[in-house]
Amino acid sequence: MVILQQRQRRVHGLPVSLLIFKRVVMKASVNYAIIAWVVLALSAASCSKYLEEKPNQSTTVPSTLADLQAILDNTTGMNIKDSRLINVVDDNYYVNTSDWQSLASLAGVNADDARNYIWDKNATSLTGWQQTYTFPVYYSNFVLDALPDISYPAGSAATASAIRGMALFCRSFAFVTLAQLYCLPYATANLNEPGIPLRLTAAVDKPVSRATVAATYEQIINDLTEAARLVPETVPFASRPNKAAVFGLLARVYLTMRDYEHAGRFADSCLKRVNTLIDFNLLSTTATAPIARFNAETVFYNAFVGSSLTFNPRGKVDSVLYASYNDNDLRKRIFFSANAGNSFSFKGSYDGTTSRDAPFNGIAVDEMYLIRAEAHARAGRTDAAMADLNTLMIKRWASNRFTPFTASSAAEALEKVLTERRKELVFRGLRWSDLRRFNLEGANITLRRVINNVSYTLPPGDARWVLLFPVEVISFSGMPQNPR
Repeated sequence: MVILQQRQRRVHGLPVSLLIFKRVVMKASVNYAIIAWVVLALSAASCSKYLEEKPNQSTTVPSTLADLQAILDNTTGMNIKDSRLINVVDDNYYVNTSDWQSLASLAGVNADDARNYIWDKNATSLTGWQQTYTFPVYYSNFVLDALPDISYPAGSAATASAIRGMALFCRSFAFVTLAQLYCLPYATANLNEPGIPLRLTAAVDKPVSRATVAATYEQIINDLTEAARLVPETVPFASRPNKAAVFGLLARVYLTMRDYEHAGRFADSCLKRVNTLIDFNLLSTTATAPIARFNAETVFYNAFVGSSLTFNPRGKVDSVLYASYNDNDLRKRIFFSANAGNSFSFKGSYDGTTSRDAPFNGIAVDEMYLIRAEAHARAGRTDAAMADLNTLMIKRWASNRFTPFTASSAAEALEKVLTERRKELVFRGLRWSDLRRFNLEGANITLRRVINNVSYTLPPGDARWVLLFPVEVISFSGMPQNPR
């Protein structure tokens, strides 16, 4: 796992993660069923020798705002999440039979990924669920629960408010990803269907059930709306959320909900604060990782742990997608590298590494231009849509080779915007959500895989567009499973 060279701190001499688990031991008697639901057991196991010690409250309980900030600053838990399935199940890539079989024959997460790759109707995976609920959800809730008990000078009220806003943002970011995987897409017909469990406290002995789809998105929107009032305009690190980041996430959420007017407005609010684009002419097309981490377009840094399926060169870029790039489009050489056998792998993560380590899923300026352009096009504002698209594309094509895009109608503008969205945001963890919303709008997209000459398909409307909860969670919690 990538360790950021930023700001993970030790609170009172203890690593942040250990501090939290000691706090859990002090506050509650945790039975195995509850541990399985919160899914802390595997993480806690590594700290077992410490958990056997008698906790000393004076040295383990956070007592200052700086302590709580340090918990949110645990980048390896809060900003790098194992939500690999959001990339595993989409159509950005393929793997050949031998590579798939080598993973399917293994135990654990590799076999889980292989089964999810072919949308096996019984496929599940504990890893991503565990990591997401253990780190960004639990850590955020821990901070939110502890904050009212922290004493601080009157002059630090703004800092306390900012910490609350950051915790709400981080929890919401996790809920957004979980909602794309484990509940039906947002639509009028789906509002009363089961959503995700909304864990809103760090008290592990408090029971929880599945919220509805409507309640899931209501919680996300309400928390982000509050966060927008609380977080600062500027932050010292891109791995801390500021107002631009909150507006960017709101834009992404509303896009997922197909509320395009609100999506465009929040993208605009983000772009009013940060709108710098990278000129791809200044990047090396031969570099292994040509786009730097914390680059000028990064509004908020977030990344996924990469799946073995997408590791270079095992994960091969969809050939139709690769062929769609013009030779003068620099993304063709900056995003992809050639493999043996006339296939290509992805190398264009905004994480500053290859997709092997941590494909970027944070908020970035290019995404905001595309969301605003799509909102313009859907509202009939053809010229505005093309202006936003061209602002982005001129930075992506070779110098003096770019001819501005034009459109004679809003429908044509929308088609061009969505085409470039597909090509710009590859491996960002956004394609799965796009496919689900496009099918709600009648796109009739069927996904296909071929393994050992057997074709596997995922047609529109299939129940497998919603992943199964991990069997461990269903077994211990008694929550209803998604249908098959």
